[in-house]
Amino acid sequence: MSLLREIQNDAVNSDVKVSDLLRKCKILAYRLGNIDFKNWVEYELNGYPKDIIDILPDYRILNNVNSKGHFSGAFGSGLRNADMPTFNLPEVLQESLSKANFYSPIATLENLASSDISVLTQDWKPIIIAHYGDNMYEGYVCMQAWKIIPTSFVIGMVDTIKTKILNFVLDIEMINKDAGDVEINSNPIPQEKVSQIFNITISGNVQNLASGNSHSNIQQTN
Repeated sequence: MSLLREIQNDAVNSDVKVSDLLRKCKILAYRLGNIDFKNWVEYELNGYPKDIIDILPDYRILNNVNSKGHFSGAFGSGLRNADMPTFNLPEVLQESLSKANFYSPIATLENLASSDISVLTQDWKPIIIAHYGDNMYEGYVCMQAWKIIPTSFVIGMVDTIKTKILNFVLDIEMINKDAGDVEINSNPIPQEKVSQIFNITISGNVQNLASGNSHSNIQQTN
């Protein structure tokens, strides 16, 4: 069976992990000799860097995120799991706290997606709490805050990656059905055509995939 057909079969098999599917895509990327596809596979396998602007794909960003927090008050009073009002924060922080970015390797996300936990969290940065923790509720100071993330979003993200891979290899096969079974860097398809297919089926908003790689993890707690 050709490599392209193997990838297609794995992409429609719910028992195949996306991390394993991406390793086959890595072989394909080297045989195609396409840098954009190579880097995308590496980022998905190893995690996305946090210090390169606009590199995180849209499907790894959750918008309209709500947050909860614990507050401490006078004489032992407090608030538990209270909604976090952000309207009095600087606009740039409001925007940042309304989103959850997922930088972790796909294997980490797959484990989260297969867990029995219905809600995940991402902690607020301590420096934000230190600067603005006493501006949320009168008479109370924020001790801890976190973003609320439905596990269903992570499940959808993992499924999206599988679909993108399937669309990519199907389009590649339409041009050259033997493209996955050639020697490395033999360019069985013109690079500009591979890049065009990549941009249409996979990359979305990603602009800087050729800018290097870094291993990054997000903080997640139950």
